[in-house]
Amino acid sequence: MTAKGVILFTATVGALLLCSCAKNEDTSSLTESQQEQSDFPRCIVGEWKCRETPLDNSELYSGYLSLIIRSDGNYLMYDAEAGNPCLKGTIEMDSDDLDLIFVDDSGVDFAPPAGWENMSKKQEIGYFADSYTLKLTYTDNENSVTLVFDAVNAPNEVKN
Repeated sequence: MTAKGVILFTATVGALLLCSCAKNEDTSSLTESQQEQSDFPRCIVGEWKCRETPLDNSELYSGYLSLIIRSDGNYLMYDAEAGNPCLKGTIEMDSDDLDLIFVDDSGVDFAPPAGWENMSKKQEIGYFADSYTLKLTYTDNENSVTLVFDAVNAPNEVKN
């Protein structure tokens, strides 16, 4: 392998490691609260803009939503057109690390987005994330609504 090939391979592997949702392995010296934060999926951290319609219901409009998720688990989902917060609080992992638990502990108006109207202030939300896309699924009985967010810094060819 040439020197350029080794450098390219090393850069590619490094980029993949940075974008992964890997969790800290050694958490034995951390407090319980710190361990919960270390389990937080890093790939969902960032600023996100919602696509115009949910994945499973093209009759709802959600293109006004923006979402900011910080590395400490604090989040803000807001109406970017009006500037009003919809949900604000913290995100926790559920016990099997498959879903997120959105906790709205802000004390401000609780205004879930279209299709999520029946959600509670502490709600389990399914998620899928990669480098440029975040899908959040709220399920109410047998119905589900998936909001699809694109990373604000995603290249234009990735955004749909």
